[in-house]
Amino acid sequence: MLAAAGCIMPDQLAEFQKDVTDVQQSLATVSKSQADLTKRLAALESKSGSEDTVKRSEIADLTSRLDTIVRQTTATADQVEQVNVRVDRLSQDVQAARDAARRAAPGPAAGGGVDATGAVLAGAAAGAAAANGGAAPTGSAPSPSALYASAYADFSKGNYVLAIQGFEEYAQRYADNELADNAMYWIGECNFSKGSYKSAVDAFDAMLEKYPESDKAAAANLKKALAFVQLNQIGQGIEQLRFVTSTYPGTDEARIAADRLQSLGKP
Repeated sequence: MLAAAGCIMPDQLAEFQKDVTDVQQSLATVSKSQADLTKRLAALESKSGSEDTVKRSEIADLTSRLDTIVRQTTATADQVEQVNVRVDRLSQDVQAARDAARRAAPGPAAGGGVDATGAVLAGAAAGAAAANGGAAPTGSAPSPSALYASAYADFSKGNYVLAIQGFEEYAQRYADNELADNAMYWIGECNFSKGSYKSAVDAFDAMLEKYPESDKAAAANLKKALAFVQLNQIGQGIEQLRFVTSTYPGTDEARIAADRLQSLGKP
């Protein structure tokens, strides 16, 4: 019977293994970007300490690379969170399958037609549904994991309009799920990435208002500051960057905010 329940696992394990590989690749990319940025910072510091002139284009290039690292770091953190959620779901599915096997073990299936193997699979499916938010999937309502993964895939491909639609649907349907705050964060990130900076600020504000204790709060506040700068609202951008450095000391977001303040001449 447990073997029958095991038939639900290979696809899930394959998805989990792919997630782990994706995270490893993302970490390698972030590490390479950080190493490159460190070299460029050292070069600029060397110039500033000599008679060489630091060109405006070099500062702009450094700022652009800083933005890229912010996105890469946030995306990697999100992938790690998705892997953690998938691990929890797999654990719940296994436990549900074991419970179903124990319930089915005492006797033969009732004459109505559901045998023991069917009971195991039904129990496992119920466990998967519970892990996916408490409701069995239907043709009109995608599971939380499927909806989130689809929206995130669209974001990764640069299909920002579709990604926003998917994340908005997720945030509305599954507001109590553990990734609802992430979905709202990525709405802001999508708008930022497509140059809709005012919409990005609004999206980050909405996310911070609804989930003030989110683990994405620091990133949302930082990207809100960067959006202000892009809108040429420098005063608000500087104020927001200083808020990040004082509210989230010791974090990557605080260090990036401090670097941006330095580049703006407001250390």
